[in-house]
Order: sequence, then structure tokens, then C-alpha cells
Amino acid sequence: DSVGAAFTGYENINEKGKIIFSQQVYGKDTGIHQDWLWKIGTSNVLNPCAVVIRRSTHEHLGCYDPENTYTPDWELYKRIASFYDWWYEGDILARYREHDNNMTSELILSGAQATSIRQGIEISESYLPAEHCAAITAKARNHYFNYCLNHMVIPLKAGNLSGAFRLLQEALKIDPSPQAVEKLFTWLTKAEAAPLRDEIASKLRSIMLNHNSESFYFAYP
Repeated sequence: DSVGAAFTGYENINEKGKIIFSQQVYGKDTGIHQDWLWKIGTSNVLNPCAVVIRRSTHEHLGCYDPENTYTPDWELYKRIASFYDWWYEGDILARYREHDNNMTSELILSGAQATSIRQGIEISESYLPAEHCAAITAKARNHYFNYCLNHMVIPLKAGNLSGAFRLLQEALKIDPSPQAVEKLFTWLTKAEAAPLRDEIASKLRSIMLNHNSESFYFAYP
């Protein structure tokens, strides 16, 4: 049997049981989908509550990477998709309850979330099919660079400048392409980016005054 895992549609609910997000990756189209590796390779569209994995698959490929604090599930899903088909059930058969005091919220505020995302991208380069690896990885880097930019406002609004700066650093490590840098500079012109923009300018002035050749990537403690 070519199927190593399966997933279903799911909903996220808040603490009061209200649906706040719904995901059916392929709508009602139940079955094996040939573009699944590209889809899961680009971004994590799953929730662990909606996934079942065969024991034989774990025995073959292992389990979660304990060193990855935020995206061990995504990395495992990519690993499995590189070797097995996935079965999709279109109905919504699982729910995940979100709350404010969870690990994801803490990782977003600290900027550590992006570090785990970058690690997840780098790890999968070692096993994605050679003929698709470069293209899938490029799509993932582009997707998560944009994700980092969109989430930069969260630590900024919370007054966590160091978390925002770390997120910026990791975004540029995820995708250092000229196109990504141009997007970053455009984003930095927005009013919401003012605290981070001012901090970058301050650090750059300090570097120039001290004749320090280090990049501003590493200028923030």
C-alpha cells in the first residue's frame, strides 16, 4: 500500500467553542492527490488533530524532531510525503481549540517561531526528491518570508522589539533573495514598522561610529 498517512478537514475553535477557522485542503475531493508533496512542501496546511500516521510509517521514517520546537509536525509531514502517498478525507472530522496562553503565541512574540520554520525548511532539503527539491524549497522560503513580514506586527504591538528584530533576522535567513529584501524595505516604510525601523537606524549608526564591519543581522543583542 502506498499510503503512509491520512488527513481530514478540520476547524479551529476559540475558548467559547466558536469556529474561527476552517480548513479543507482539497474541498470534498476525497482520495490521493498527486500534488500533495508540493502543497505540504510549501507550507503547513495541516493540524495534528486532523492527521493519522501509520505505525509502519513511523518505524520507517521516525517521529518528530525533538530539536524543532515549533514546526516538528510540518517537517514530519514533508518527510512522509517524500516517501508515501497521503489519503485525504474531505469531511471536517476534527476540531482544535485555540487559546491565548499557548506555546505558539509565546514563540511568535519572541521571534523564535521563525527559527523553527527555517530549520524545518533546511532539514527537508536533505530528503525531498532531487528533481523537485530546489523548486519546492524556493516556494517554501518565499511563503514563509511573507509569513514573517505579516506577523512582525504582533511582537511590535506587544512592545517586544527584540522579538520583532529576531523575526526580521530570521526572515532574511529564510529568504535572502533580492526580491525578499525589496519587500522588506517596502514594509519598513509602513507606520506599523516605525519602532523597528528606528531601531535598525540606531544600530546602523552605532556600527558606523564604531567602524564595525558586522552586518546588522547580528547587531541586536
